[in-house]
Formats: sequence, structure tokens, C-alpha cells
Amino acid sequence: MPENFIDGCFVYIHKKKLIILLILLSAVSIGFCFVVLPKIMADKPKKIIVNEPEMEDYSGKAVLIYKDSENVLYEGDMVDGHAEGFGMLYSENGKLIYEGGFSDDMYCGQGKLYAEDGSVIYIGLFENNKYHGHGTLYNILGEVLYTGGFSNGVYDGTGELSSAGLVYSGQFKEGLLSGEGTLSQDNNLIYKGGFQKNLFNGSGILYGDNGEIIYRGGFEDGKYSGDGEFYNNSQLVYRGSFSEGNYNGEGEIYSGKNLFYRGSFVSGTRTGEGTEYDENGNIVYSGNFENGIYNGSGSLYINGILFYTGDFVMGNRTGQGKEFDSNGHLIYEGGFLCGLYDGNGTLFDRETGYVVFSGNFRDGKALELPAETTPVINETVTVIANN
Repeated sequence: MPENFIDGCFVYIHKKKLIILLILLSAVSIGFCFVVLPKIMADKPKKIIVNEPEMEDYSGKAVLIYKDSENVLYEGDMVDGHAEGFGMLYSENGKLIYEGGFSDDMYCGQGKLYAEDGSVIYIGLFENNKYHGHGTLYNILGEVLYTGGFSNGVYDGTGELSSAGLVYSGQFKEGLLSGEGTLSQDNNLIYKGGFQKNLFNGSGILYGDNGEIIYRGGFEDGKYSGDGEFYNNSQLVYRGSFSEGNYNGEGEIYSGKNLFYRGSFVSGTRTGEGTEYDENGNIVYSGNFENGIYNGSGSLYINGILFYTGDFVMGNRTGQGKEFDSNGHLIYEGGFLCGLYDGNGTLFDRETGYVVFSGNFRDGKALELPAETTPVINETVTVIANN
């Protein structure tokens, strides 16, 4: 055997290398005992009974258990007796309630909240035990109820809320739909525009079941308000001002593609000054309306030619007025009652414009004339009225 070697049964080992190997093994052993082992021991959670004095100032990993049942309450990081860092919280019967970040015993940072049956309630950010930041909330069926921003436990910022086929995507404020967004039912768009406190507010578009536009314009508290357009079967019905969901102010009504009325509205009815048109665009009536009926001062037209101008009561020519023939010649001026000459009035010759009769009328017939002339005058009245 060589002088500097040791007999190792099957091999010769150099003495110098053996010494080095022994030194290395000693160093590893010392390192394990003084560095690795303490770290392993430090990382091993310590079991502590809830509310025992030992818990009060403890820092490190811990498993908090109930004294009576020995079920785990909390497992995770602790600082000065409080949950701080990552941990898991359990119910009294051992069900996992929450896993994620903690700060001063409260949910904080990224975490996951569970229901008693183990289903997920929420995944996302927390602050002071409340949803805060981006997260996803689930319903009892495990379906996504909401995903988006939270603040102090309520929807806030941009998000998407779903329930029973109804989906809102847009802005939230303090848990309510507020700002710009879209509302859909079974993938069919219902509304697009502004919201405030869960109601349509501001500029928006309302859609029907087939995607056709029902209304486009202003909203306030869920009702049509301000300037807007109302449609039926994609045909424009009304354009103008709205208030409390009704036509109110100045506006236009359409019949098919033709303008039917332009003027004033009050609470959904034609009230105030306005003009009515026929299907050819000719003026039918221009003047005052009340609840959709000619009432007050106005002018009536036939085929766009002035036929009558004067007073109306509940749709009838009643009061003072003038009647014209189809060529625009004045044929009568005076009192009317329900469309007939009544009271003091004057008949004119349509050709010459001369006065034919001036006096009193009743039920469209002249009065206060000698018996032999009355039939002649009344015949003249009838002829004038029918032409």
C-alpha cells in the first residue's frame, strides 16, 4: 500500500482528500444544524389555542385551534398575535371560509371567499374585509354574477353584471348602474347610453325585441326627457321634446313617412299652437289645439286652400269666423255654431264680393226677412255653403 493512502477495502483513499472530505461533511452538518434546521423549525406552523396568552404576541406561521373541538380556526402568517400575510380562515365546523391576504386580522389583498358548501363566492382583491379593487362575484349556482371594479364592498368603476339572462356592461358608482353602459336580454341589446342610480339617464337608445330602435334621445329617471325620436316598427312616429315620458314642448308627428303634425304638445297631447297636414303635405289646419282637438283660434283648409279662419270650440267652428270658397273668395263673415252660420253675419257674392245679406242666422238659415224673400236668401245660403 502506498505511504500516503489508506486501505479502503476495495480502493486506496488518499489521506489528504479524506481529510478534506471530513472537513466538508463537518461544515455541512454544522450548517444544517445552525442554519437549515432552525429555518425548517421556524417555517413549521405552531399550534396555538385561540385566545390563549401564547397567541397574544406571537409572530410567525401558526395554526390556531379551538380549545374544545380542536378544529382549525386559522392557518397562516401572524405578526404580534394578528393574522398578517397569507392565511386560511375556517368556520367552527372546519369549512374553509377564506384564503388569501390578511392585514391586522382582516381580509386584504388578493383572496378567495367561500360559501358553507365550499362553492366560491368571490375571487379578487379585498381591503378591510370588503371587496375592493378588481374581482369576480358568483351566485349560488356558481355562475358569474359580476366581474369588475369594487369599492368598499360594492360595485364601482367598470364592470359587468349578469342575472337571469339580463346583462349590464358599463360603469358603476356606489353599487348602482351609473355612467355609460349597455343593457341586454338573452344577447339582444335593450339599451345603450347613460345611466344614473340604476335608471336610464342622459343620452341613450332603446331597442325592441328584434333590434329595432324604439327611442333615441334624452332620458331622465328612466323616462324620455328632452329632445328625442320615437319609433314604431322602425318608422319615425314623433320627433321633438319629451318630459316625464310624454311628448311635451315642440315636436312633430309622422304618419308613415309623411309629416302629420308640427307644433306644441302638453303631457302627450297636441295642445297649443300647431299645424296639421294631409298625406300630400297640404295644410289641413293651423291654429290652436287642446287635447288633440281644434280649440281656440285657427284656420281650416281643403286641399291646401283656406276654407275657414276663426274660432273653434271642441273641434267645431263656433264663435266668430270667415268662410271662403275653393277659389279663395270670401263668402261669409260672422257667427258660427257647430259649423253652421249662427248669430249676426254677412253673406257675400263670390264673384263680385258684394253683400248679399247682412243680419241674423240660426242653424245656418237667415232670419228677420220678409216671408217672400227668406226662401231666396236661404237658398243662396245653401248654395254658398255647398260650394
